[in-house]
Amino acid sequence: MMGRSLARSVESNREHVTMEWGNRLLKKIFALCLTLTLLAFAGIWTPSAASANDSELQIVKPIGDRTLLMNDGSIWTWDSLNVVHTLGNYADAAGKDDQRGLALTKDGRVASWWFGRPAVLANTSGVRQITVGYFLKSDGTVWTENGQVKGYSDIALIDAYDSFFAALTRKGEVLYREGMDSAVKSLGMATDPSSVTSVAVTNHMVALLYAGGKVVIYDTVNFDDNGRIIPVTATEDAVHIVYAAKTATPSGESDKLIITRKDGSVWITGKYNKRFTPTTKIEGLADIVKTAACKDENRFYALKSSGDWVLYHDGEISPVEVPSVKALTVSLSNPEPNVGESVQVDIQETYTNGAKIKASPTDAVITVEKPHLLKKTEDGTLKVLGVGETNVSITSGGQTASVKVSSVLGHNLKFAKQVNGVAYVPLKPVIQALGGTVAKSTEAGVWEIRVGETALKLKTGDVNAVVNDRPLRMKAAMIADGGENYVPASLIADPFGATVKWVDKWKQVEIAFGKSVLTVVSKDTAALVKKAAQGSLAAYIGKSYWVNHFQDYDRFQKVTIADVLPDDTGDFRLVFKTSSGQKLTSYPMKASYVPELLGDSDSFLTYDPYKKYKWSASVWKHVVDGEVTLGMTKDQVALAWGSPASKTITNANGKTIEVWVYGNFDAVGFVNGSVALIYS
Repeated sequence: MMGRSLARSVESNREHVTMEWGNRLLKKIFALCLTLTLLAFAGIWTPSAASANDSELQIVKPIGDRTLLMNDGSIWTWDSLNVVHTLGNYADAAGKDDQRGLALTKDGRVASWWFGRPAVLANTSGVRQITVGYFLKSDGTVWTENGQVKGYSDIALIDAYDSFFAALTRKGEVLYREGMDSAVKSLGMATDPSSVTSVAVTNHMVALLYAGGKVVIYDTVNFDDNGRIIPVTATEDAVHIVYAAKTATPSGESDKLIITRKDGSVWITGKYNKRFTPTTKIEGLADIVKTAACKDENRFYALKSSGDWVLYHDGEISPVEVPSVKALTVSLSNPEPNVGESVQVDIQETYTNGAKIKASPTDAVITVEKPHLLKKTEDGTLKVLGVGETNVSITSGGQTASVKVSSVLGHNLKFAKQVNGVAYVPLKPVIQALGGTVAKSTEAGVWEIRVGETALKLKTGDVNAVVNDRPLRMKAAMIADGGENYVPASLIADPFGATVKWVDKWKQVEIAFGKSVLTVVSKDTAALVKKAAQGSLAAYIGKSYWVNHFQDYDRFQKVTIADVLPDDTGDFRLVFKTSSGQKLTSYPMKASYVPELLGDSDSFLTYDPYKKYKWSASVWKHVVDGEVTLGMTKDQVALAWGSPASKTITNANGKTIEVWVYGNFDAVGFVNGSVALIYS
């Protein structure tokens, strides 16, 4: 796509040159040079491209000390706290160490970033070059994030740094500006502008690099008697130029121009009176094709023809490390899921630059050791298909990590049985739970089973089976009963690598693959489990009580405990049966609370109160309704309101005075055992 875009751009400029010069030869030269210019500025071509391995991750361009453009189109940015890796299709980037910059996509759009991920700007299509803070569209206009920059048209190349900006028009005019609000200066006309491949700007100077290697410098303070800028040729054999990124210069000095020559050497221009001349060769730098400014002439990056970048710093040369994944951490949302559930895979890549970045499972290579148990879906999750254990390998960023998934069914299967000392399980439900298939063969009475890579053939009534074309003699033959086929549980052991046992305590079969256990219960299992769970509570079954105050049950009715039901939380519910046959179920309670509840007379009575107390119907109505009236006895009040929180007894004038106080501060006063005062 980028090639087609560039081709269209070249064709457009080719027509422009035809109109301007009307010369076929100049037209061809212009097209060739402009193509090289665009490719160089787009960051997709360097003189080392022929030797670079396209599949190998490489740095295309370092921007300051905190940003890297990679050949996979991604950008790394970081500060003292964060490292950010932005995937994309970026072809070029420009910026400074304050983490503010621009990036150019391969389809000609501009993205901006500041301490974080680049975000594509609206209405920025057709961009062919970016520099610090500015971008150039193919129509020759100059733009910033805030919009079009006035005063520039028909521009071929640009460069900027800090407040300095330079542009070369297609006609060859060299333009310079020292600040956003300052006037644009024309420094002169370039000869053969179509062969200029790049522009470099710094304080009061603009340098042009020609395709043939010539470097021409325009200095705003180097002019003749008529005030015209005198262009100075610095060298004739350069392949790349960039001004050192110095923000201020000592008195008597100028920013240095870093020149990469055709022989692969790197030179620096001299002090003020030598500012046009490459005077200093950087020792130790050889086979260099381009450089990237970083701080000043004592610290910058250099690209070798091999595609590797090095950092030159005060005479020391060190390789620039390509960020790569050094470790992979993988976790699962649930390593012990149920069949039918989906498991989320979380992948964290730890890079050599210290970044810890979450990778998408859809981009990783996920390999399941036993694919009949797990299946990778389009969204990167793992769908659980069967019971068992399997290793899952995840490869991302060139590193591989493994995790184990132990899946279970989430419920028990039914109808295990023991016949003549042999434990049997139903064939089809068990095989399907293991993620396998069961099919009836064309041969009479023969069943074909497949679980992963294991294939079995069985025949009803025959102890001989075939496992992966090898004969196997079972402990007993497959039997049919009630429309279901049963196989010896031991058959699951060897072919599928399971541990199989009959648990006599519960009358059930357990098929284990490490942590993954498939339980097949018998018709007796539930009763055995229930009885064991009930323990001593089973002794209450069959006992009768009379309700006093419990839930919303009718008072003083007779109830008999019909069952004590355990649940999966360890609590129990009491099931009561009334005289009419109605069943009432209590709220869940701990086992230790059951005897406490049944022994509390405020809740239940162990006797029939109607037989014990021969009271009148009117008294019983007050008691059942929880009402206390004058003249009631202490037994009647106790049944009506329950036991008091406190009692006080005094004697006066030969009478016994007793006061009951309840928790809600209701009080009853008795005189000689009869209610004389009610406070409610």
